[in-house]
Amino acid sequence: MLRNINYPIVAFWLVIIIGTVTLFCKPVIGMADNGDFYRVISTNGVYELNPKDQNLYFGYFNKDYGIYKYNNDNEKNFTSTQGIFIKLAVYINEIFNKNYIFDIRLMSWMFLIAEALGIYLIVKVLTTELTKDKYKMIITLVTILIFCDTGYLAYYNSFYGEALNISFFLLSIGILLYMIEFNKFNKLNILMFGITSFIFLGSKQQLAPVGILLAAVVLRLGFKIKGNLFKVLTLSLSIGFIISSILFYNAISGDFEYINRYHSMNRGILLYEDNPDEVMKYFNIDEQYSLLKETTFYDDVTLVDLYDNKLIENYYKKFTTGKILSYYITHPRAFFKMMKISFDNAYSIRPNAIGNYEKSANKQFGAKSYFFALYSTVKQKVFTGNLIFSIITITMYVYIFIRRYIKAYKTKDYKIIFKEEAYFYIFLVGLSQIIISVIGAGDADLAKHVFMYNISFDLILIYFVSIELAKHEQKKNKLTSYRYPI
Repeated sequence: MLRNINYPIVAFWLVIIIGTVTLFCKPVIGMADNGDFYRVISTNGVYELNPKDQNLYFGYFNKDYGIYKYNNDNEKNFTSTQGIFIKLAVYINEIFNKNYIFDIRLMSWMFLIAEALGIYLIVKVLTTELTKDKYKMIITLVTILIFCDTGYLAYYNSFYGEALNISFFLLSIGILLYMIEFNKFNKLNILMFGITSFIFLGSKQQLAPVGILLAAVVLRLGFKIKGNLFKVLTLSLSIGFIISSILFYNAISGDFEYINRYHSMNRGILLYEDNPDEVMKYFNIDEQYSLLKETTFYDDVTLVDLYDNKLIENYYKKFTTGKILSYYITHPRAFFKMMKISFDNAYSIRPNAIGNYEKSANKQFGAKSYFFALYSTVKQKVFTGNLIFSIITITMYVYIFIRRYIKAYKTKDYKIIFKEEAYFYIFLVGLSQIIISVIGAGDADLAKHVFMYNISFDLILIYFVSIELAKHEQKKNKLTSYRYPI
């Protein structure tokens, strides 16, 4: 019954079908605005139709937006590859619809197709060494269960950078694993990996340091794969990733920079701190500012004007990223306190405060959809708040990685070597976001800041499932050949 099924194709169409039902059929599922949409859409020709409607924020998802008829005079102070897809979707919208109303679903289908292609490649790679159809089916269904979860797909009907995080990270990883598994190291594939990785890298400024990891990945391939043109291309891509990383990081400015710094101190270093005055002395800041401890930038009532020039000079400029990093290095207790908080929230795909339904669906304010959300629901309930689980998981992964890597190195099995390095890159992307979120913004909006840890965890989980299935299959084959010798 399961024979002659093309499981990668099945996976591709399951993503399309489940995604279509989730994102396009009533009740339409998406993500409500938490206030971040303005800085993304205002620079890309789109605006909120009813900005004074409080239902727009947190509680209800809104799929319709206005398109500026004339020049857009908003200051362009936000840099992201999201703009490519917003502008393209607006252009398509204007071809078919002349009423200057933008339907966000014209953008979400692009992300859905990107994910479907990525899942196709990942399933193709993970099932290629399995001979039993039931095992191939398990890999396919587990992958779909995880990455078609509403917790992931709902982001596509939103202007959050996570939409690009999911779709183009999966696509870039699919291309990378495909090259490794089938020895398809050619100019077109490495270029496609570079383009999709750049889109992923540029989706959020928080990902800027990932450019260094990407540079290392393509350089590694360039050193090992023959062909001068291929080497030149990988060298060019690695330089491009490093430059992009610097540019995206330096693009963090204005309100966004102040918000992050405020939270990195008051929702990070000072959080649950017994002696805040000592912290102020370390940063050479007036002790009176310790009263801001545990407050947020978005509080309705603030003790000071958060944009006051005096505050900028005497407060914000005193704790740069480098200074915050040095504090955590010299105060490991404070660092581990924040790491615990981060890992406690690291398995939640869905922010608690954000609803999924349109107001017209007649659901409660902030209601969430559980249409296809078994995995995200179980994952959050079982793993959230369990630091010991995180430590055991990371330790176990590193141990298995080192063991498999050393074994492959001894036998000069470069396919396994490259594959393990690819998954180590995936692991580092996720772990880096945990650390960067702690340094950059404390515990503010933590579920979104550590979002990439979820994707990395899930990709490695599926990889482990495929390894165990392959081992089980090999054991069965050995037993069969022993019992029935030829």
